[in-house]
Amino acid sequence: MALDLMFSTTFLYDYIQGFIGWFGTLTFWQILAIMSLMLVDVSRTIGKAIALSILSLKRHYRPFDYGPAKVTYPKISILIPAHNESISIKDTIEAALENSYANKEIIVIDDHSSDDTYNLAKPYVERGLIKLLRRSGIKGSKTSAINYGAMYATGEIIMVTDGDTLIERNAIKEVAKYMSLPGVIAVAGNVRVLKGDKGVINYLTKCQSYEYVISFELGRRVRSILNVLVIIPGAFSAFKKESGKKIGLYDKDSVTEDFDLALKLYKTRGKVEFISNSIAWTYCPANWRAWIKQRIRWSHGQIVTLLKHRDVITSRNKAYSLLFILGIYDMIFVDIILLFARSISLVWLLLFFSDSILYIMNFVFIVYLVLEIIAIATAASISKYKEEIRYIYLVPFMIFVYRPIYAYIRLYAYIKALMGVGVKW
Repeated sequence: MALDLMFSTTFLYDYIQGFIGWFGTLTFWQILAIMSLMLVDVSRTIGKAIALSILSLKRHYRPFDYGPAKVTYPKISILIPAHNESISIKDTIEAALENSYANKEIIVIDDHSSDDTYNLAKPYVERGLIKLLRRSGIKGSKTSAINYGAMYATGEIIMVTDGDTLIERNAIKEVAKYMSLPGVIAVAGNVRVLKGDKGVINYLTKCQSYEYVISFELGRRVRSILNVLVIIPGAFSAFKKESGKKIGLYDKDSVTEDFDLALKLYKTRGKVEFISNSIAWTYCPANWRAWIKQRIRWSHGQIVTLLKHRDVITSRNKAYSLLFILGIYDMIFVDIILLFARSISLVWLLLFFSDSILYIMNFVFIVYLVLEIIAIATAASISKYKEEIRYIYLVPFMIFVYRPIYAYIRLYAYIKALMGVGVKW
């Protein structure tokens, strides 16, 4: 045992010395070449951390002011499309009913369920607490279910949540406040992972919880500040009913209905706000197969929706704001172009730096380790829930396993989309 420990310690020492020696032999241009595709992530992560820290400090000394906006607390119709949600539908309804916002109606749309979703929701109808609609036939879809439910909505604002999502007690009130701001036609709630499907908690569900924290607390906050928040989460979002009618609500041809709807709303030149303190808890895939299927659908839908709305960047008229156009360019560059570029870069590194590829991987890991620590620390410092910092131990797995797997799932989905090959729901 002592001999093994001594050997391991010696090997580690020699490896570190070798790494330091290798790094010392690199020229400026070689370091720049290795760093080239990481510079975008470095600048974005540090930039977000600085901007959000300044904003958080400002909000501490000068709380958010709704200004001349008059908060009227209008009627809000909560649409809950549900397909085979017998495990969670009661909890979802109870959470909506327990919400402190009084001027609301709850509409559950049972969308072609083959389980007890309808029967579990029915007692709430008998007590006069919700409306319950049923769609039957051969095939259902979330977009059609929401559009169907919207026909029965009597509120000025339509709020959409999933059949496995629990909204917090103050969530709807915050939606009403933000929807009272001038020019705001839609809002995105802050979605967090409660558990995996069927209540499972494992390493994968914890990774998704970590991922959601970074995505919402950093990415969507910054995009909201710049008024380029082009995705509103399907699990928790709201929009003015009048604006929804003008754009024809949800298009049936989209598998990423939240992205498609947000782009349609932006085209009306309205504002979309992110409400960080309006939180909903949702369930996520609890096994790798379901997770991969979900992420293929998301990525495939993203590029299909961008192609559908390509007039945003190809149109020569002044119909769209400059920030909106730049937001789309940013998404295309960071999510798509950089992904293909990194794949080519990896092949280049393997061909020309094969003898030192392990050192390069260590160098890349160190850079991303620092970035992840900055990101999670920033998110935890400005988040309503501070306990997310406990997921910092996931950082090595996120860097070496989760994010690389997700990157090539996206690459696979993008190629399928560009080839015109569809994906299954």
